[in-house]
Amino acid sequence: MRPALYLTTLVAAACGAHATGGGTTNPPIRNIYTFPKNTFIENIAVRSNSKLLVTSMSVPDLFSIDPTVANPTAPIVHTFANASGISGITEVTPDVFALVTGVWDLANTRALPGTLAIWTVDFTKTPSPQVKFVTSVPDSLILNGLARHPYNPRLLLAADSAAGAVWRIDVVTGAHDVAISSPLLTPTGTVPGTHLGINGLRSAGAHIYFTNSAQKFFGRVAVDWQGNALGAIEVISNSTAAGADVVYDDIALDLVRGKAWIASHPDYAVEVKVNGGAQRVVADAAKLLNPTSAAFGRGGWTQQRTLYVTNGGEFVGMDLVNEGVVALDLTQ
Repeated sequence: MRPALYLTTLVAAACGAHATGGGTTNPPIRNIYTFPKNTFIENIAVRSNSKLLVTSMSVPDLFSIDPTVANPTAPIVHTFANASGISGITEVTPDVFALVTGVWDLANTRALPGTLAIWTVDFTKTPSPQVKFVTSVPDSLILNGLARHPYNPRLLLAADSAAGAVWRIDVVTGAHDVAISSPLLTPTGTVPGTHLGINGLRSAGAHIYFTNSAQKFFGRVAVDWQGNALGAIEVISNSTAAGADVVYDDIALDLVRGKAWIASHPDYAVEVKVNGGAQRVVADAAKLLNPTSAAFGRGGWTQQRTLYVTNGGEFVGMDLVNEGVVALDLTQ
């Protein structure tokens, strides 16, 4: 979700519409790191060494956070030239991550024409990560969620929230085009609250899983080797069943337990059973501040049962504050 849409969701929350679907029992939530004001945090990926990679759409910096230490810092891994921010990020091969940069018009949640680009960051290189340009995608104005193809390691899949499409990008050649286009991926309008269609994107098994923020659902579709849809899109759950003000954003998958967790505005993390769509709502207006994305930790069992959620933050006057990362302890 983007700052312009925050205002819409904050108004909805102020009007008293709160999520009630599926219960509100909270796991323990603790703060991991809070960024300086006006650092709009957008997405997250987790390395095999447990470190978090965090993106911001308001600064062109890729951040690294070690959540296993007390009082972690957020050193910058790399600052991308000719960009104002970073949106999606995903691991493509072990310890190699792809991400999307652009020059962003945050008020309209779009990139300036011709500025979207795909890069890889290779942490297997020493002594410092190797950053490589893959391709530009001039025919899109927003690439949002990003996922590796579930079983073709050469392909990235990217959610185009404006066009209502999924792009495929060959990380070796840079070739790219639209793989999937459907009315179920489109936004419903052009103003904040309606202008983000397909948003979060993850892959597993033979499927891609996604949210459509404007159309208020979480779904999936099977894909072939080239990323084309195999069969119809399946709607798994609707955000309106979780609560009148719930807006789905990005996703963390826990398919071993048959679940997904969806970062949801204005102050929710929503657990969804993939088979059947039953939902449990975790609400915390003090610690979940316009959540934008989520990912499970990696490492030992405790890390694997820790859900890291990025908070976009909250507005105080014209400043965005309290943006950062929190952790939900799902062992209890």
